[in-house]
Amino acid sequence: MASRAKLLVFLKFALVLTLIVIMLGAWTRLKDAGLGCPDWPFCYGHITVPVSEQSLTRVQERFPDHVVEPEKAWPEMIHRYFASAIGFCILLVAAFMWRRRQEPGMPWRHGLALLVLVSVQGAFGAWTVTMKLYPPVVTGHLLLGFSTLTVLYLLYLRTANAFPATGQRRPKWLPNLLGFTIVVLILQIALGGWTAANYAATVCTELPICQAGWREVWSPSEAFRLFRPDDANYEFAPHLDTAAKVTIHATHRMGAFVVTGLMLLLIAALMIKTQHTRYRAFAGLLAFGLVVQVVLGVVNVVADLPLWNAVAHNVWAAVLLQMLVALAFALKQESSWRKLQ
Repeated sequence: MASRAKLLVFLKFALVLTLIVIMLGAWTRLKDAGLGCPDWPFCYGHITVPVSEQSLTRVQERFPDHVVEPEKAWPEMIHRYFASAIGFCILLVAAFMWRRRQEPGMPWRHGLALLVLVSVQGAFGAWTVTMKLYPPVVTGHLLLGFSTLTVLYLLYLRTANAFPATGQRRPKWLPNLLGFTIVVLILQIALGGWTAANYAATVCTELPICQAGWREVWSPSEAFRLFRPDDANYEFAPHLDTAAKVTIHATHRMGAFVVTGLMLLLIAALMIKTQHTRYRAFAGLLAFGLVVQVVLGVVNVVADLPLWNAVAHNVWAAVLLQMLVALAFALKQESSWRKLQ
């Protein structure tokens, strides 16, 4: 159908835009620019970063405790512009699908769920600023961004009827292994977000876990404390001592080993227990994705967290998750085909 073809083109555009928003979010967070604009949705009451003498005078009157830093305000505002754009795109997608909901196979409920999700994501974006980088909100904002990309990608796969069944026989435990790997990867992404939100990305300077003495300062109760009732400014994590930050970072490193082990097990299962070229290709793609992510993680440590590499590490985690989601969708198509036999 012509309408389905148009929808697929628009979904591809939305996927690319969402990945850009994730990249810009990582860039903003890693440049310590999350409070580059202390208000929301504007920047010191302006649509763009104020630079004129007149606008700066108004800023001084309205925000006497702040100084405009364009090098931080612009990353924040660019991120907001692109985030607003993806919200508008998803609104158009949901409206398009709603109008054509009578067409056979049109997953319009999926589109409406995506619209709700991106609305919640927008709320978390506002709370990130108004709650002054409160770590649970910052981490939740990151996870919702990844969720938006994943739900959008699943919508694309459903609309395109991707990965038609091949008749491939596979062990009954393979989907369970894949599902467990996805869950653990999501937890690892959350740990990465928690590490960044608590400014713990540079406290461990040696491989593989941390420098000597990290076991002696282990303090998970403080490192993973979610609720802090005081209305504080959490920029640069003044609420945590070095021991708590070391605990956060070391936990993220250990999580990386678990994810790597599960991924290797999954890759081996695909190579040994399946014969179709599609699943061999998935194994090769996952192996490539895993190697890239591990290399990016190592470079973060040995090069003292270069901005471009840290952003790539964040974005590639999102890409790696979509690889697993695509595999899960393909296996689901096989199961649906067998039920029809």
